[in-house]
Amino acid sequence: MSDVWTKAYNRLTELYGETADIRIINRFYSEKRILLSCELYMHYLEFFGRLREYATQKGEHIFVRGTAGSSFVAYLLGATDINPLPRHSYCPHCHKVIFMAEGSPFDSITGKCSCGEDLVIDGHGVPFESNIKYAIAEKIQLGVSHSFFDEAKRMICDEMWDKAIITLHDRAIAPTRFCFLDREDNDDGDYALSGNSELFSDLPHITLVPVAMLDKYRELERKTGFKIKDIGYREQSLAFEGFMECSVAKIPHFDNSFMRNILKTVEPQSYGELLKLIGFSLSTNVWNDNAEILFDDRRMSLREIPAYREELYSMICDRLYQKGIYDGGFAYEIMERVRLGDYTRKGGIDDASLFALCHLGFDNDFICFLEKINYMFPKAHGVAYLREAIAMMFYKMQFGKEYDEIMLDNKA
Repeated sequence: MSDVWTKAYNRLTELYGETADIRIINRFYSEKRILLSCELYMHYLEFFGRLREYATQKGEHIFVRGTAGSSFVAYLLGATDINPLPRHSYCPHCHKVIFMAEGSPFDSITGKCSCGEDLVIDGHGVPFESNIKYAIAEKIQLGVSHSFFDEAKRMICDEMWDKAIITLHDRAIAPTRFCFLDREDNDDGDYALSGNSELFSDLPHITLVPVAMLDKYRELERKTGFKIKDIGYREQSLAFEGFMECSVAKIPHFDNSFMRNILKTVEPQSYGELLKLIGFSLSTNVWNDNAEILFDDRRMSLREIPAYREELYSMICDRLYQKGIYDGGFAYEIMERVRLGDYTRKGGIDDASLFALCHLGFDNDFICFLEKINYMFPKAHGVAYLREAIAMMFYKMQFGKEYDEIMLDNKA
């Protein structure tokens, strides 16, 4: 396990230097304090970093879900492309770091460091503390193309050779869950997914999911000669024009009636605002019959409406900090109960929590907004979806013929 932490820390110094900003060092050690007890989860992260590197060399794509996108350690190990630090610029040469105002790095304009090197802009502002329970549960989901599915399945089994593996599967290629136990606790065995998923739901596991869209991404790269990983600031700027024109046909996560309607209603001006719209579309009762009314009546601005569970957590933490309270326990409790729709089912927020929220300065509109939410989406997933959408919009605008052939199945 010490080798994994050394690997992660070495990557930190490679990116940010031997004397990295204290905020970066603190984030690393805050996660380490939590993850030291999660040996299997750390094994996952280190393995997924190697698996993603291998897949990239083969021209394959992998989506890692679960808490990985909220973890700076996962980012350092290569298990995810999502850097959860607050938005910042850094110089890969002299390692100068400047933390920036809130927003999306997709909107940022790159520049040069005083040493002459091009700056890198990164950081999506995803707090890890709001996802602790998922890391401790040691569960994660891996999405791969159909062409890579069998090889990924074999590599997972080879990696976990020292565990008793229970495989839940369907007859056809479908999501496969690998549940892991200590060998003395269970014999190896395969089970059908149907009728057995609840039996093994609490076990540490990796769920391997074949994703048809990833097959298309692979084909798109092959046909155009342009890799998704090479999409930079210029390509992002070009793609934004497509979103503003609402030309979202066959754009992942945007080609639906909700997104078309909200694009006209909200008229987003940045990728940060587009990210919010993805959160609204994938959550339940955050926008529809809730925030949309407050927004239309001008009682809440888009900035004041949390679209993701982590945004809500951070908003409450900020108010606690203003009161000199540097523990996010209350923020986590409210976020979890809102995220799960607990207040909706119970007819409102309990008196003690209501008093505390009012004491922190939240008004009645905001509290009523929280009481109507049934489910809130995780921000790291939203960022991953926005990355997909940006990439596909770029291909659509720059390589229209190839895009239509592959994504729209127009072979003419």
